[in-house]
Amino acid sequence: MSDQFHEFHTETKNNVIQFPVIPKDLNLLPMETKPIIPTPTYDELFAKAEKLNTLSKYKCDFDYGVYRDLELRYKNKPIRGGITMKTAFRLVNSHSTCQQCLYAFEIDTYGRGCAHDCVYCYAKAELTVHGYWNNPIPVPIDLNEIRKAFYLAFETDKKSKWSELLRKRIPLRVGSMSDSFMWSDMKYKVTQEVLKIFKYYNYPYIIFTRSDLIAHDEYMKLLDPRLSAIQFSMSSTNDELIKKIEPGAPSAKRRLKALQKLSEAGHWTTVRLNPLFPIYPDGYFTNPNFKWEGEVPKFEYSSFEMIDELAAHKVPAVLAGFVRFSRISLNALERATGFNIRQFYNREQVNKSARDFHFSDKEIRYYYEQVKRQCIKNKVQFTTCYIGNGEGHFWKDQDLWSNKKDCCNAIGRVASFGSDSRQVDFPTRMKFTNHKNSVSTSERLHEPLGTQSKHPRSEMRDISSDLTL
Repeated sequence: MSDQFHEFHTETKNNVIQFPVIPKDLNLLPMETKPIIPTPTYDELFAKAEKLNTLSKYKCDFDYGVYRDLELRYKNKPIRGGITMKTAFRLVNSHSTCQQCLYAFEIDTYGRGCAHDCVYCYAKAELTVHGYWNNPIPVPIDLNEIRKAFYLAFETDKKSKWSELLRKRIPLRVGSMSDSFMWSDMKYKVTQEVLKIFKYYNYPYIIFTRSDLIAHDEYMKLLDPRLSAIQFSMSSTNDELIKKIEPGAPSAKRRLKALQKLSEAGHWTTVRLNPLFPIYPDGYFTNPNFKWEGEVPKFEYSSFEMIDELAAHKVPAVLAGFVRFSRISLNALERATGFNIRQFYNREQVNKSARDFHFSDKEIRYYYEQVKRQCIKNKVQFTTCYIGNGEGHFWKDQDLWSNKKDCCNAIGRVASFGSDSRQVDFPTRMKFTNHKNSVSTSERLHEPLGTQSKHPRSEMRDISSDLTL
């Protein structure tokens, strides 16, 4: 690389003059006097992309100029961590809090921020503490890391960090820490390129999103119903509250319209009532000694009746996972809504962790049973997600699942889903964890689904016999 990329200067016809000050608006300068600004990150990315194009059968036409634009935009105000996410893949299920998850092999196309800016977001709360949440501007992943991983796994016999997992075709979960279908992707197109890679290598994936962008025609043509399961997070159809709680996300009306379009096009879709918010204080439904001075407060965000509206838009499946809050998320929710939801929690009786707020297992079970009843009435399938509420919920709520093989209800519904993260052996998982001192044991790792009788259930009546789809 020539010296001109190592200092700011401007070119004239006769000589090169140092240019120490960059005007705020470069467009005000005539072309012949505009400064040439070094972009080392872009240069490196572009060089690696060109090399991959010579090696791989997959010929990428992605415009890497978006990385250069970002580098120039933040030249004088660097983003902590840089303009790209360095780690494209994650395998997160070694700890007991996610050990049983079937889709813990993750990939995010953007990170360290999310335009949806949901006030309760656990990723936002966690990364804000460490100074990595960009409030809420996200940065794209290093696309070359994905291209390289797929190239090595499927076009060579070489061993690499991710080749073993990719060759087993364990479905990738897309959009865990940040939504991959923010509308900014229409400009950056990183998610579009990743969908092209999945399609080229015939690779299965499950999408988590709150965005109706996925139903845009430009994305619909890249999705393959044989490869993808699509899950929409939708805790409410109350758009007035959605504007306060998920201020940057599309409305419920837009999400429902997108869901119907995807379903009618043959895609397997699911609505994630995750987080499923409490309606009344803990114990209201299940504690025979429940007492409250004055009128019992009601939080009208989630509801059992919203299942009727989902079914009307041809949603075939619902997945529920009851909310748990960190102190940061709870404070943010209360500020946004002006509602004291902290009063719903009984910390003296339910205190699973010092920093998080949980409901009692009996009350959570009641909510699941009521949602299940609404699903049966509407001929909608139902499963639950245990993440956030302890591993016991993975086992004791399986009797409510419509699909006993899969809590996310994709196996048997999407043609390419033949494996899952639970099939990754424990030693392999340990290679990918940074929390080796807090991992669970491998004792129950490969215990088949449907064996929940070996584990304690809630004290609620077993209603599996009359709640079978």
